[in-house]
Amino acid sequence: MSMLDDDNWLEDDTQVEEQNKVQPWNVLVVDDEPDIHHVTKLALTNIDFLKRPLNILSCYSGREAVELLAQRDDIALVLLDVVMETEDAGLMVAREIRETLNNHHIRIILRTGQPGVAPERHVIENYDINDYKAKTELTRDKLYTSVLGTLRSYNDIMLIEHQRRQLEANRRGLIKVVDASTSIFRLQSIQQFAQGVLEQLQSLLFFEQDALYLVVNGGMAALSQDNDLVVMYATGGYQQFCGQPLSGAELSRLQPSIDEAISKQQSVFASDHFVGFFISPHGPINLLIIDGPVELSHPDANLIDLFCKNVAIAYENLMLNKEIEDTQRSIIYQLSEVIENRSKDTGKHIHRMAEFSYVLALELGLSEEEAQIIRAASPLHDIGKVGIPDQVLNKPGPLDSAERAVMDTHAQLGYDMLREAKPRILKMASVIAYEHHERWDGSGYPRKLKGDEIHIVGRIIALADVYDALTHARCYKDPWPRDQVLETIRSESGKHFDPKVVDAFFKCLPRIEEIRQTLTDH
Repeated sequence: MSMLDDDNWLEDDTQVEEQNKVQPWNVLVVDDEPDIHHVTKLALTNIDFLKRPLNILSCYSGREAVELLAQRDDIALVLLDVVMETEDAGLMVAREIRETLNNHHIRIILRTGQPGVAPERHVIENYDINDYKAKTELTRDKLYTSVLGTLRSYNDIMLIEHQRRQLEANRRGLIKVVDASTSIFRLQSIQQFAQGVLEQLQSLLFFEQDALYLVVNGGMAALSQDNDLVVMYATGGYQQFCGQPLSGAELSRLQPSIDEAISKQQSVFASDHFVGFFISPHGPINLLIIDGPVELSHPDANLIDLFCKNVAIAYENLMLNKEIEDTQRSIIYQLSEVIENRSKDTGKHIHRMAEFSYVLALELGLSEEEAQIIRAASPLHDIGKVGIPDQVLNKPGPLDSAERAVMDTHAQLGYDMLREAKPRILKMASVIAYEHHERWDGSGYPRKLKGDEIHIVGRIIALADVYDALTHARCYKDPWPRDQVLETIRSESGKHFDPKVVDAFFKCLPRIEEIRQTLTDH
């Protein structure tokens, strides 16, 4: 054999391999006569339709055919004998296919060697078949014509079905975009926002694919901060980059798509990854990166673009809300520090209180949003002290009964100052100011509320305030030893404090003590 022959042989082999990769038309022959199978295969050998070959399968009874068809939905055509194990076995198989297996796509050609057993008119009228032929009619040419005509019909049906499924998938995709957008609009913190967007995007990209066949290496949400892209949230193999500048991450394989997304200001769909681009109306760029196989139709890509546009709007709103809430918090802290300075209890008291209450709220099962609001509002717990005279507020040593009565009015004063406020942080602050001196057993003030009559935030702040007061010096006392403080809190469970809040306190005590040591007064 010459070198030229070797080369031709290699080319032929490659062509054969490429042909083998083409999905064939599966044709099932159901007949109890082996010769019929042999003749049919010979007649249909080397036939292609729409550049796809035929793959001939064989069953020798109606029961065997039904069992096979119950397991496979990729068979285009059945050449079905009428008389097999019974005189109407083929007719029963046709009925099973349509009614029991609910398969209305597969094409059925009935073939019979005994036309008188099942008259053609009766069969056509009563059974959902596509053609009915006597075996003597089906010469090689007629069989070829009948098979290709039926496969063309099957191909048209499957094309319509594919389009129907695509429309349904796009409808579900649009619903998911709306749901996802609604979800991310509710998120409060930047990191939560990044996490939510990344999770929703991954769901959108893969919602029509079987997760068992997907290998998603992870993803990143990079949001702009101080003119740089910072990885705010990451999953999978990219978790190590969370909190770092995107430029410092090792992303050699993804970098060309990242650069393209930034330069063209549009999302990039690659075969094995996706880089989503969005930009808020008044802000810098933000990227969403999914490392995994992405195969989207044009309508699907449009849905993802729609999602990214909604993300941009949500991000802009989040930034505006954050700016407003940061301003509110700044004013609250400044006002609270004025109060603390006036009472000469200087230091980090209000900052510790905020962090204590946040940790306790989460431990008690409150949502992140509720805990954040409590953290922001807690510094105003003693705002009513602005109305307390200096000689009472700053008296060294214990107060007498008259002075104590004056001091106790600060809870009512604080509530009166804040109760008409509209912002949710100030509304929460009014409740805190009003109820943080109530006691679980009903012996507190100003209203002597008892048990669950006290708002949960009042119960949280009550314990946090006492813990901080006991562990730090005041103008009238020295700090208590740690063991004495903890024993006092434990002994006051069910009296001063809600037992559930006390349990939560001891569960997160290491975190609370870490906060206390970090936010020291000196």
